[in-house]
Amino acid sequence: MPESGVSPGNAPSSARFRVETVTTIDGWRKIAAAWDRVLRATEEYTGLQSFDFLSTWWACLAADRKLWILAFYDGDELVGVAPLQLAERRILGKAYRALQFLAMTEDILRPTMLFPAEHRQALLAALNGFLAEHRRSWDVLELDELTCADLLIDSMEQLASCSGYLHRKTPFHPCPFLDLSSQTPDSYWQGRSKKLRKNLRAGERKLAQMGPVDLEVYRMPEDIHEGFEKFRDLARLSWKHEARIGMADDARYEIFYDRVLDTFARRHGARALILTVAARPVAATLALLFDGVYYSLQIVHDEAYARYSPGTLLEARELELLLRERDARRYEFMGGALRNKLRWTGDAVPSVCVRLARPDPRMRAVELYERVKPVAKRALERARAAAAALRRSARA
Repeated sequence: MPESGVSPGNAPSSARFRVETVTTIDGWRKIAAAWDRVLRATEEYTGLQSFDFLSTWWACLAADRKLWILAFYDGDELVGVAPLQLAERRILGKAYRALQFLAMTEDILRPTMLFPAEHRQALLAALNGFLAEHRRSWDVLELDELTCADLLIDSMEQLASCSGYLHRKTPFHPCPFLDLSSQTPDSYWQGRSKKLRKNLRAGERKLAQMGPVDLEVYRMPEDIHEGFEKFRDLARLSWKHEARIGMADDARYEIFYDRVLDTFARRHGARALILTVAARPVAATLALLFDGVYYSLQIVHDEAYARYSPGTLLEARELELLLRERDARRYEFMGGALRNKLRWTGDAVPSVCVRLARPDPRMRAVELYERVKPVAKRALERARAAAAALRRSARA
């Protein structure tokens, strides 16, 4: 491997573009400025694929993963990037090299290849050619949370068909978002359910009996760390700490959040919001801003106040602040794994997962299991429903 961490590609099917494989941080840094230019030219891009976010994530959380970034050049101009990593995956007792998006499966929202619209089809074809001709470098391709309209989905199916790889596309969770640009605080709350508004009023009223309810906002580079420290202290009082989720499960996340907040506060935008009762923090949330989009990262609350739903109240205050200040046009809720996010919005982007795999016996067994599993699950549900109906009939 060259010391620069950049290897030239030699795929004939990629002849329109020169392809270089970036495998080191130093090689990655050399294309940092061009990276974000290509990112912003990509349709439906996300700030969580920016160089600042991904390089900070990599420095803190990469562990034993390996960089495998593909840089596509037209002459000397960088025109596209495939932001990929190699990770070891053990499947039925055997180690496989899994090619994934950078930071996938933990901290990425709706990733895609950074291919601008003007070159996207040609770049997808070049990507397929390169992956096919370098198939000895990887065993499994795993791409999570692709939006259903992403041309990459059909492109990967074509790659599988031409190369003889096993292919699977499965529905993933919806990704809720809120369009802030056409809303006012009044119009937004009129669109929320009466039950939600009633619960918010009741929660705030109960908290106010203990003292003034206030919102502390940390956003400047010089004070964002103070806000993060308050968040960290609250996280240790949260149910997430007991369940070992996030920072409680991996101490490296504490370093990552601190660093990424500092980086974004200086270069793009960041927030640490703290809900207090009688000056005591009871809930906290972290967020990043990039090109007018607000990314909600984490929210925690003191479990001693759980009955008052302080996290829900904090989210309401957060949305009111954004609608009033007008410095963000869109709020991203970071996936839809938690259904309660959908109480704040009726809009969500559907997503899918795509898998390509080398057709060896283990992989064939996995694919067979994955295809049979939903059929067996439906059959089991029907059997349970029939058994319940028989029990009701017998009691009658």
